[in-house]
Amino acid sequence: MGCISAGAEGQASMIRFLRFRRPRLTLNTGLFLAFAAVALALAGPRVAGGLRAQAPPLPTLRPIVGPVTRIVDGDTFWIGEEKIRLWGIDAPEASTPNGPPAARYLAAVAGTHALTCRQAGPPSHDRLVARCLDPWGRDIAEIMVGAGWALDWPAFSKGRYRPAQDRAAALRAGAHAQGAPLWR
Repeated sequence: MGCISAGAEGQASMIRFLRFRRPRLTLNTGLFLAFAAVALALAGPRVAGGLRAQAPPLPTLRPIVGPVTRIVDGDTFWIGEEKIRLWGIDAPEASTPNGPPAARYLAAVAGTHALTCRQAGPPSHDRLVARCLDPWGRDIAEIMVGAGWALDWPAFSKGRYRPAQDRAAALRAGAHAQGAPLWR
């Protein structure tokens, strides 16, 4: 009838096409893949968990805005539930002789105004390290250094506050007035 036949030659080429060679696994490749699967199953969760524990928290993308609710010392304070450390400066601790005046000056600078703080570095001792501006756009850290109640910390600030520190030292402002060695 009207059947089209491929003929013997067409059938032979079709059979060759269907019998393609499957890649062979050697003994070494098989052992390697088996070992890798076992190692991944045993160590995978532990490695992934360790990496997750070492990763720093994601940066705060939204600014923290609000009035200062509590002063810790000359470079650390609270805005609501957020503990904030000023980036790039070092102020005396509250337990040192210059600590209470530095904290009082920070309280006077911050006042009851809403500060705007944006994360500027990795967290430090459960504190958000941030650059904070007052409502007029002034950098709170620069004000503290310029008044002599904090020092530039060039390891972090790359010398950003050094001119303010030099002016405070020349004017013998704040802690520079005492002529005693500073805390750092």
